[in-house]
Amino acid sequence: MFIREDSNARRKRRHARVRAKIFGTPERPRLCVYRSARHIQAQIIDDTKGVTLVSASTYGNQFPGYGGNKAAAREIGKLIAKRALEAGITTVVFDRGGYLYHGRVKELAEGAREGGLKF
Repeated sequence: MFIREDSNARRKRRHARVRAKIFGTPERPRLCVYRSARHIQAQIIDDTKGVTLVSASTYGNQFPGYGGNKAAAREIGKLIAKRALEAGITTVVFDRGGYLYHGRVKELAEGAREGGLKF
């Protein structure tokens, strides 16, 4: 009998590999992406203190419409860039969270670049 491996467990292993190399500092914090089937969220994290500096997501009433498509991901990227610039953050390290860099993850990154973040 064929037993299918858990895809989220594989993603977590990939993310652990990436996190061994990527570290957010106060000068250049980490832009971390999480996506689910219906939503997407992004956080800017200072790993030296273990503190989330800025966040944006499609959860809740602050984001109207469906959050599981490319248009929503691009808007979240622009929103996190706007909030980051208000907090004085201009450059970040991009952490794709074990996801492939295409689709919604790529759109979020491009939206953040359009908003003024550098990575």
